[in-house]
Amino acid sequence: MTNDQQRTEDDSKQDAELLVAYLDGELDADSARDFERRLSEDASLRKRLREHQRTWDLLEEIPRTEVDETFVRTTVEMVAVSAVAEVQQLEQRAARARQRNRFLGGLSLLVTAALGYFVVSAIVSAPNRQLVRDLPIIENLDAYRNADSVEFLRLLQREGLFTAEVADDL
Repeated sequence: MTNDQQRTEDDSKQDAELLVAYLDGELDADSARDFERRLSEDASLRKRLREHQRTWDLLEEIPRTEVDETFVRTTVEMVAVSAVAEVQQLEQRAARARQRNRFLGGLSLLVTAALGYFVVSAIVSAPNRQLVRDLPIIENLDAYRNADSVEFLRLLQREGLFTAEVADDL
């Protein structure tokens, strides 16, 4: 859509609003004079005013229906029933939201507890794992103390004297 088309549509909407306000007598004196001046100069605006006036005249000819108390009562009852249904729907949504929040809270508590357990388990068992790795040294500590040098111990290890199966229970 081009800018000219947009301006034309905007002007048309403003003119329609002015027409309605003019017919309703809602324009102040200056605005009414300006609008009447435009009407005298613009034939298409006069045509639109006549069409609006005819429409309004036809609306005036439509017979008005009187509304009795039953209509008012049933309308109010329908509104009340609708409001009750809406309140029930809102309560159901709130209950589902509370249930969902409880579930998510419990789930996050469970995940946090499991994570805490694994972290504490890893921290607590770390020294024990180190002891298991050092077990061959600890078992042969007396022999190591009696050795004269580290080179002697390396020779013994190469000969396979220190190979022992150690089960890792942790």
